[in-house]
Amino acid sequence: MSYDFHLICEQDPREGRFAYASEQFENKFTVMPPEDSENLIVSLAGEDLGLVSVPMPIPGPEVRRIFGEDVAKQLAGDAWVSEVNCREDKDAAEAVRAFLMITVIGTKGILIDPQSNEVINADWGS
Repeated sequence: MSYDFHLICEQDPREGRFAYASEQFENKFTVMPPEDSENLIVSLAGEDLGLVSVPMPIPGPEVRRIFGEDVAKQLAGDAWVSEVNCREDKDAAEAVRAFLMITVIGTKGILIDPQSNEVINADWGS
């Protein structure tokens, strides 16, 4: 299992999706910027598990070029993309992956394993 992910959303996840996912886990997860940074740290019960790069808006044609036709079709337009890096710890990575999957559930969002380019939430539907 990879310890890194690409989070691809149809809107900036800071505009409510991270808060939604946190609520689903009874607010045990937090997503906060570290001091002097725009990146975000995903924490569970106060323990830092992963770093999410600042979500960047990517135009639809660039989404298609970088991630392929299937991803571009699912998003059907521009996307907000973040790189997510987790500690080299399987449990931490699985916790972050679960949090991110809830972040995109019910949306056109996608979670990708960058090593295999596999869509992790392919069977979840929107």
